[in-house]
Amino acid sequence: MRQQRPEEGSLLTPVPPTTITWHILGAGAIGSLWAIYGHRAGADVRLILRDQQTLDAYQQCAGIRLHSGEQTLHYQLPARCSTSLPSPIQHLLITTKAPQTLPALKALSTHIADDAVLLLLQNGLGIAEQIQREFPKATVIQGSTTEGCYRQNRFEFVHAGRGQTFIGSTKDGEHDTLLQLANSLSFSPLSVSVSDNIKAVLWRKLAVNCVINPLTVIHRCRNGELLNSPEHRAQMRQVVDEILKVSAALGYTDWVVDLHELVTDVATTTAANRSSMLQDVEAERDTEIDAITGYLCHLAAQHKIAVPMNQQLLDKVKRLSSPHQP
Repeated sequence: MRQQRPEEGSLLTPVPPTTITWHILGAGAIGSLWAIYGHRAGADVRLILRDQQTLDAYQQCAGIRLHSGEQTLHYQLPARCSTSLPSPIQHLLITTKAPQTLPALKALSTHIADDAVLLLLQNGLGIAEQIQREFPKATVIQGSTTEGCYRQNRFEFVHAGRGQTFIGSTKDGEHDTLLQLANSLSFSPLSVSVSDNIKAVLWRKLAVNCVINPLTVIHRCRNGELLNSPEHRAQMRQVVDEILKVSAALGYTDWVVDLHELVTDVATTTAANRSSMLQDVEAERDTEIDAITGYLCHLAAQHKIAVPMNQQLLDKVKRLSSPHQP
């Protein structure tokens, strides 16, 4: 019998359509993907942009342009910056990069309802716990997506590949809420499902990101090019072996039994992609390395596990993303 992957638990039973106003924090690739498909579907989606300058640029571009297959979608959906929000935020989809999340939320804090639903859809781990401490009465939901989307220009994106999106909670008693949220964010062709083990889904994604993202930065290559060099393949194996040791110490062994094969599969199916971390380094933007490899290295240190390859990658990427650092 084929081993059941953690994301294949009791997934969705259909629920009736619901009307939820979704504010989307982060007009990058994933935020814009959900915003534009949601707007096309007639959903009430509203972008929250960083500042007035970004809002002005958005208006000058007449909204978001998305290339998907042979069609191009171009919509100017509602958008505001954090200083001009007219009403409390009840449902917030957070697609900002990990380092920007808490500062962005703190800037919005007076506009976020005490019992708001805050749904994280970003790379890395460790942010959800920080958000829950900052907003103790909010419902914090975590998500993971493998939808392929990249930025072509400032408000122009390409939906390059279909993927899977899962949301879940580590708390009991939230299944009905999760079903409603998943349904309200399933804008064709995007489909959101509920996972009964979101921790496993997120850990597997973190593991893959720990391998592919920093190595593509170090070697300045596309994902698939990591498979073309014996040296690069050896580094991939070393990173995976270290992740497996950390996973065993945490009791996560069953979640990553096929990690070597999974990493190879992802690098193969996304062969032409340039990882988001590589794009960030080349554009001199902050990377998510601390929430990805940094998070893994932190857990390894707590359990006194040596992860020299991951630590080396962490240090190198941090130097590359901070060129003025001595």
